[in-house]
Amino acid sequence: MRGYIDACTYWEGLIRLADLVRLFKALGDESRLRILKALAARTFCVCDLARTLGISQPTLSHHLKILRDAGLVIGEKEGQWTYCRLNAQAFEAYGIDLDRLLAVWEQEVAS
Repeated sequence: MRGYIDACTYWEGLIRLADLVRLFKALGDESRLRILKALAARTFCVCDLARTLGISQPTLSHHLKILRDAGLVIGEKEGQWTYCRLNAQAFEAYGIDLDRLLAVWEQEVAS
């Protein structure tokens, strides 16, 4: 558990409690961490991301909404397709080192 705390730096400025609740909700689910890991590598079309992760599109859409509500993921519509990518500025604003957070999570999953 300590690794998760170490992955976040001190937050400068004031962050509303509601924003922190959304952030922790978004990061507190293994499926959403898997989504963030995939998006850390590249931008995905929602249908390709669902196929890559082996989850249904409705389930993925539910998780993406939570990640978008927390500001961690950006969805951009292009025609009939929606493309998702990480919002690096949000991770920076919260003082979260995503690479380190995902590495710690992967170590815990492996053990």
